[in-house]
Amino acid sequence: MRHRPCPARVLALVVGLPLAALAAEVPTPTAHLGFRPGADFRLAAWPSVVDYFRKVDSASDRVVVRELGKTTEGRPYIVAFVSDEPTIRDLDRHRTLQMAVAQPRDSAVDGSKEAAGSKPVVLITCSIHSTETASTLMAMELLHDLASGDDPSTREILENAILILVPSANPDGVDKVASWYERTRGRPWEGEGMPGLYHKYAGHDTNRDWFMLNLQETRLLTRFLYHEWPPTLAYDVHQMGSKGARLFVPPFFDPINPNLDARINQGIFLIGAHMAADLAGAGKPGVLTNAMYDNWWNGGMRTTPQRHNVVAVLTEAASVKMASPIFLEKSQLAGQTRGFSNHEPAVNFVEPWPGGWWRLRDIVDYELICARSILSLAARYRGQFQANYHRLGREAIQKGRTEAPYGWVVPLDRRDPGTAAKMVAILQDSGIRVLRARSDFAADGASYPAGSWLLPADQPYRAHLKDLMERQQYPNRFGPNGQAEAPYDVAGWTLPLQMGVKAVELGSPYAGEFDEPDRIEPPRGVIEGDERPNFFAIECRANDDFKVINALLAAGITLKRLGRPETTDKERLPAGSIVFEATDEARRILDKALATASTRVLARTAFTTSLAAIKSDYRGGAIALYQPWVPSMDEGWTRFVLEQFDFPYTTVHDAEIRSGNLAARFRTLVLPSVFPRLLREGYRPGESEPAYVGGLGLEGIAAVRKFVEEGGTLVCLEDSCQFAIESLRLPVREVLNDLKSSEFYAPGSILRCDLVPDRLTFGLPGEVSVYFDRSLAFEPVAVKDAPASRVVASFAKGNPLESGWLLGPEKIQGKAAVVDVAVGKGRVILFGFTPQHRGQTHGTFRLLFNALR
Repeated sequence: MRHRPCPARVLALVVGLPLAALAAEVPTPTAHLGFRPGADFRLAAWPSVVDYFRKVDSASDRVVVRELGKTTEGRPYIVAFVSDEPTIRDLDRHRTLQMAVAQPRDSAVDGSKEAAGSKPVVLITCSIHSTETASTLMAMELLHDLASGDDPSTREILENAILILVPSANPDGVDKVASWYERTRGRPWEGEGMPGLYHKYAGHDTNRDWFMLNLQETRLLTRFLYHEWPPTLAYDVHQMGSKGARLFVPPFFDPINPNLDARINQGIFLIGAHMAADLAGAGKPGVLTNAMYDNWWNGGMRTTPQRHNVVAVLTEAASVKMASPIFLEKSQLAGQTRGFSNHEPAVNFVEPWPGGWWRLRDIVDYELICARSILSLAARYRGQFQANYHRLGREAIQKGRTEAPYGWVVPLDRRDPGTAAKMVAILQDSGIRVLRARSDFAADGASYPAGSWLLPADQPYRAHLKDLMERQQYPNRFGPNGQAEAPYDVAGWTLPLQMGVKAVELGSPYAGEFDEPDRIEPPRGVIEGDERPNFFAIECRANDDFKVINALLAAGITLKRLGRPETTDKERLPAGSIVFEATDEARRILDKALATASTRVLARTAFTTSLAAIKSDYRGGAIALYQPWVPSMDEGWTRFVLEQFDFPYTTVHDAEIRSGNLAARFRTLVLPSVFPRLLREGYRPGESEPAYVGGLGLEGIAAVRKFVEEGGTLVCLEDSCQFAIESLRLPVREVLNDLKSSEFYAPGSILRCDLVPDRLTFGLPGEVSVYFDRSLAFEPVAVKDAPASRVVASFAKGNPLESGWLLGPEKIQGKAAVVDVAVGKGRVILFGFTPQHRGQTHGTFRLLFNALR
């Protein structure tokens, strides 16, 4: 990477001007924006932020701005490199050094020379949660100060560290929030009441995607970090609620994750203590440590880098209403969370904030102090940080060679090869070294065919691989009142269980011949069998099969679904298989669809039953997905998953449902996981613009009831189930809601479910792993003249826990997880869990897809 020197700077050096005189050449954020960053009632739109960063790039030889790609909605995703002039001129060499430090290829390789000659790379990421508005503005001020300053502190940072500054990890949201805020100014709902997610699909879950890589933004930054510029330290900048501490800094609360090395945890403590000391020195009260936020979970912008040997932290500042200041009396300030029971002085909260006005500029000031604090620390202890970083990688390789687990095998999967390849590709994009067997091999007494994937444990990012592949065992933790203490996010996330992919842990060393592919490409689909077939068949076991089926339906191809197993001239097709006539048009559609889907299509001549005799047409039918005006992340993830598998759908809001006549327009209506009150009432008056106030109301409930009675299918996900049970008077009872968390608790864990043969379970094995995040369980209720209900999936009768934390398993054992209830001519399908949770649970996607068709 080469950077053209700033002409004004070159001229100044020639004529002997001091570098400090060039500060005037770097435009200030205030001059660019027309207001000081953090000014009351003012936010910056993303084009203005990008324009400012590029202006600074042009004006300063200390800065290079790079566009990594485009966001989900087509905006530029940028990062800025900041260091002293010689480093910026020689960035390629420093990148090579940093890669050698972070990713040694062998434990025997001594990288001390590279470590000594390298500079710590500090990553600062801003406003991934777009309503947390201050950090993007802070980034503009930080960039200016480092690009133009010539004071000793700034020179120390520039000469001894490299900053990679991400002004927003969700640029689309910066514009959405800024636009909405301008509309709300002067209204009762100022700074509140957005009628949509601030990311097209994920909303707040943008910071829950760092191991799954569903989103364009996480993919861009992940490949940049682990394939080009691995950081030594990372600082993720956030905001929280308004009425507690003014700022949280590490250390984090218990429990700690067992895969994190002590040097990571102690490094986090060091950074947090340095930030807290610098804040105290600047007279900034209200700083909280060692509370609220734990370090257990994988998937955030701080926690996933930690598994990559990065000392990564976050801070959380008290929020304002986007950019509107707030006033808080002392009596309004509270703690009421773990490690922070009240707002009184304590060893982890030494100087409470007294109350008063709290402004966006206050947040910018606190965050700017923290940003410079981590940069100064990195600069002063550059040798120690770099040496530790390199040793962590080398020791991870050595551990992978001398202790179990030695790796994981992902056997060649003929049932769903696309999902298996996707899992392996996610790991590779995260910096994991992936091997593929050239020939059959044996490990731990089992044989595996050529083409199987091997994930060796002897690699620098062993902690990340191990953390995703193993089953989590969250410790029992209770608060002072005896109730379960909630983890910060989730308790379990085992990737093979979520994705329904078989992975075998290796307890002893292995041998074989393996290739190391540069890139994992998704497998292409195939047509196997007769050259001149009479019909095609899809056994419908792979998720990608639905891409092909949807393409066929869109082309008007008539499809039949087998209600029972049938025999061809070569095999027995399972119930749920899709069969259709082998026309030229069908072949044309297949050839196109199979280029991007891993489906196996059988071309056959003879069939025991004629296609005409199969009564069960597999019809498409229009799908409606309800989108509440109160933003729903589950609705966003549902949209995302439907689009990934090419399901056509129509988004409907309250007014479209209240207008009725749904059965004439749609075959299926999906209610995402939304609490019943929000479904019924939505935003209340004064909480948003009048156009977005109100939910389904009585009219909408009546319209939904009529839709089902006239033959429609209502699919309810998790929290919306109780709405359907109450509104449609279904003969089903939710059994967990009245239990205290000391009796039953399962926060973000993976549980095992048993399935019965049914249309909804076609193509699935007899048991699946489902994601249970404070979810629901049911039991049918015997009511005279009530509609019939059928239990499709039940939580295992033994202990259902597979990964995470389950308190009180006896309360859920054998209880229904999925119930199909007949209502009039239609049906209601209740999912006690979200089968598409955060776009991660590929192993249960099929349950949702079957419900839609």
